Amino acid sequence: MTSAALEAELYALTHRGTPGDLEFYTRVCHGAAAVLELGCGYGRLLHALAQRGRRVLGLDSNRELLALAKRNLRALPKARQRGVELVNADMTRFEFAPGFDRVLLPYNGLYCLLGRRAALACFRAARAALAPNGLFVFDVWNAHAFHRDRAIASSADASEPIVTIQHAGRVWDVFERSRTRRRAQRLDVTYDYLPRGGGKPCQIVIPQRYYLEPELTELLARAGLVAHHRFGDFSGARFSARAEHLIVVAGLDRTTQRALGKGPGMAKLVDDRSRGARLARRILAGM
Repeated sequence: MTSAALEAELYALTHRGTPGDLEFYTRVCHGAAAVLELGCGYGRLLHALAQRGRRVLGLDSNRELLALAKRNLRALPKARQRGVELVNADMTRFEFAPGFDRVLLPYNGLYCLLGRRAALACFRAARAALAPNGLFVFDVWNAHAFHRDRAIASSADASEPIVTIQHAGRVWDVFERSRTRRRAQRLDVTYDYLPRGGGKPCQIVIPQRYYLEPELTELLARAGLVAHHRFGDFSGARFSARAEHLIVVAGLDRTTQRALGKGPGMAKLVDDRSRGARLARRILAGM
């Protein structure tokens, strides 16, 4: 096994998602015929979303994670596998024909985009891939309180044990440490994997640039998108500055609809945008 393949498998064993997110995204995609997941990784969410008759496209820039996703998807019945496609691409520079009912960016994937220009490019590409009444949905940890803590202006914390995992007949102790640069809104996290009984350790560094809610609202608007809903957790609680998470359900704004709808079809497209907002409310009702 190559070191890159080992890193992918250790990453997958360590990063298992956020409690409640699978159920949330499954609900969000109810009735969707075509779903695009950005940063699909090892296929955790793809596995849950694959259905007979639904097109599901998973995009990731890491070939080893995509290979792991392909392997994991083999556990599904053939009828569910057929609609799943994996694409090796950058989430800031992808082009697909419009028509996806949902574009998803789960599990803090947005924070892997290390600048506003990259985030805006991602939002614009997501908007271009959406059907007129489609929804763009993403979740991140809420950085509001973290950013306001001036004690972390520039710091590096000590390595701490977070989990013990088993892989290929070996036990690995996993340690986490981070380096913060508040002015740049950077939080770079390092995971050290130490095999018990000796052997070569493994290290995975995940650079992150966190975004604040006002920034994201601005970037969505610049991309031609508008947030229909903001939640603070996966049960549907309203977002606030104290919330643990920021979960956004967005769709095309009216200006984008008008640009797309010049000519006799404009009224239908504008109505599609309204239907997108109503669809979001209906899907998420009762959460």
